[in-house]
Amino acid sequence: MPGAQDFFRPAKVAIAPVSGPVASGEVTAGAIYSPNSEQKSSLTVLDAGASFENAIAGALKTAGLVPIVLDSVPAGGFPPKGADYLLAADLKQFTVTKRFGSLETIHGQYFTMHAIVRATVELRDPMGGIVFAGEISGSEDEPPAPVGREVFFPLETDPAESLSVAMSRAAGSLVLEPKFRAAFAAR
Repeated sequence: MPGAQDFFRPAKVAIAPVSGPVASGEVTAGAIYSPNSEQKSSLTVLDAGASFENAIAGALKTAGLVPIVLDSVPAGGFPPKGADYLLAADLKQFTVTKRFGSLETIHGQYFTMHAIVRATVELRDPMGGIVFAGEISGSEDEPPAPVGREVFFPLETDPAESLSVAMSRAAGSLVLEPKFRAAFAAR
């Protein structure tokens, strides 16, 4: 994300396994609908929390922090030995919907697609105090909204790709949060 690269001085951030109602196992993440609104197929995701955890680790690393992905949640809410902070995320929403329209163009059947990823995040300091708590989200809409009289073609056609973009945007939005940034020293 622009404005988030190499922003922080290195600090070790332990990332607890992502929790939440859609974080583990196989969950229904959305569906594809026909022009008459009939569901053509459902879309499932396996272990969305692990994917989101990796996206958060990538965003933190890009921002200059040192992510440490944990296998379990540390006792007492304190960062584990060797880490400066503990980050915990609760994945609330991980969805994508693709709806085909009846219009046919030279590029194929028209569709719209909406993906959204939403989570609550908590960052604790070395003493276990909460230094940031908030909600982050990212979304992807296809095709992009028109600008003036210019209409755009979809950038993504695969629901999984659209969901991936939304997930990356949600993770990237964390390092842009002013209260999150305030917890760390800038370069």
